[in-house]
Amino acid sequence: MNIAVITSGGDSPGMNPCVADLTLEAGARGHKLYGFVGGYSGIRDNLIKPLEPCDVRGWHKLGGSKLRSGRLPELENRDMRLRIISVLKSDSIDALIVLGGDGSLQGAKLLSEVEPSINFIGIPCSIDNDITGSDYSLGHDTALNKLVTYIDDITDTALSMNPRVFVIETLGGPYSCFAQSAVKMGICDLVITESHPLSVDEICKRIITLTSAEKMGYALISVSEAYPNLSDIIQEVQSRVKMSVKYNNIAYQQRGGAPTALERLHAAGFARLALDAAEKYIEHKYVIYCNGQYGYGDLSRIEHLSKITHRVISTTSS
Repeated sequence: MNIAVITSGGDSPGMNPCVADLTLEAGARGHKLYGFVGGYSGIRDNLIKPLEPCDVRGWHKLGGSKLRSGRLPELENRDMRLRIISVLKSDSIDALIVLGGDGSLQGAKLLSEVEPSINFIGIPCSIDNDITGSDYSLGHDTALNKLVTYIDDITDTALSMNPRVFVIETLGGPYSCFAQSAVKMGICDLVITESHPLSVDEICKRIITLTSAEKMGYALISVSEAYPNLSDIIQEVQSRVKMSVKYNNIAYQQRGGAPTALERLHAAGFARLALDAAEKYIEHKYVIYCNGQYGYGDLSRIEHLSKITHRVISTTSS
């Protein structure tokens, strides 16, 4: 069987270990695995290469995507989908495994509607952990641990030089599970997201309470990505509380770095079930991890899988 794999959308730690596991397991099962470089656009341009065990040595410890990732908005157009199907057929691909988030899995769904004879299989890869039906998506644990280290380092200065206020903007979109998790884990004092906004009066009141408390003297505030008018809010808060307010943004550092042990374990589990689906003709599914077990969700339902809120802290365990 000829199986191909792409990494699509934003990169996330865990993609490389998963591709490496797919390569090793596919070879052990007697299948040929190919990688398209650059996501869906790599299929469009037929940037295909065979993947052998020797090619993926050392990939388990690497962040990002060695296959390179990207987005292809034109996939919404039927002509582009037909072009991609034509390339897959010309390369005699029986199944395509797509590593990516909600948009990437929607792309796999659209392709499956055009050509059901090719089996399209998804693997959740998103640091935001926002694929409905799955308790885990690859990248989340590494990104969460990155944030912990980042805030812990800032806390050293907060403890040493107060009174000060530190505002930490995280990735994760407007509702950011990361901003919320920072408070749940006790490493930030308050959180501001679009689903949990605070007025300048409320922020100042909390800061004054925290900094005037015995042996405290500082405040750490986590904020969701691209929070509206954040710079204006910081300036107003600083003028009112009469103390230094430092803005920090972890940005894309949060998406990088070596995948954690938990990430690598899930990468292996997702890879195994994706290959099972290809091998056993379990058609047009995406792999999920739910209640401690791996299983499948239907790609046909992926357009309905939008979340209202993100998971605050992953409930998965190793």
